[in-house]
Amino acid sequence: MKKTVLGRSVLLAAVLAWSAPLVAQTTTPLAKMDIAGVRIGMTEAEVAKAIQAFDPSAKMTSRTVAYFPYFDGVNDLKTPEFLDQMGFRTADAGIGVWFAGPPSEPRVFAIVRRGGPTQPPSAEQMLSALTAKHGPFNVRSVPRPGGGVVVHWDEEGKAQCTVMKERNGQRVPSPNAMGTLLPPNAVKVLEQYARQDVFREVLGTSRDVAKCGTVLRYEWGSEPVRSFEAWLVDQGGMVTANRKSVQWVEQLKTEAVRKLQSQGKTPKL
Repeated sequence: MKKTVLGRSVLLAAVLAWSAPLVAQTTTPLAKMDIAGVRIGMTEAEVAKAIQAFDPSAKMTSRTVAYFPYFDGVNDLKTPEFLDQMGFRTADAGIGVWFAGPPSEPRVFAIVRRGGPTQPPSAEQMLSALTAKHGPFNVRSVPRPGGGVVVHWDEEGKAQCTVMKERNGQRVPSPNAMGTLLPPNAVKVLEQYARQDVFREVLGTSRDVAKCGTVLRYEWGSEPVRSFEAWLVDQGGMVTANRKSVQWVEQLKTEAVRKLQSQGKTPKL
């Protein structure tokens, strides 16, 4: 079992008035978003069951726990350990699943799948299979030489923080998206982009990345599709859970400092 020490970040920017998110041409109900049967909000047991239903030969390859460190002025302390990430291996792919930390319930906020089909489909077959499962995509990249493509499905009713509008008005997957999807640094990147007004078009003046929705992203770089990567991430949920963790750890630190001070004794001089 692996252990991870998680750092903490604090949002300093003020949260201003919310303005309406950019309206998509096509959005997707959250219920239609999954990777290998794993959905946002699942528990550990539900994840294991979903993976086995998707591929009975799948094996769990890792289960990582983590903790938050804090300091009371004298002692290095840490929170109780909690589930952070699980890894699985299916017949043709590796899957990583990340869970929210305390005080939030340990439920899924991100899934990543990297695979290589044994019988590579054409890009048309790949996209057809995806749209049959998830419905029409929201945006896709301009086709690249050799068949490379990025395709996004975005949660309906939420701000789309991985979509941008080019000068000609065409909506495409944002080139900044990757850093905002991959734990554990995605929250810091999202907060930084918000402070730099990268999301002004979708978040307005609020800059509050907790308003970002869930994105399902597929990417492959060849024709036929010899390998692909897929991400399903609740960006806003990830940010919200992180903020709760920050507040929780600060509360634990305050209580520890108060306890230490109460135990102090007047020295004999």
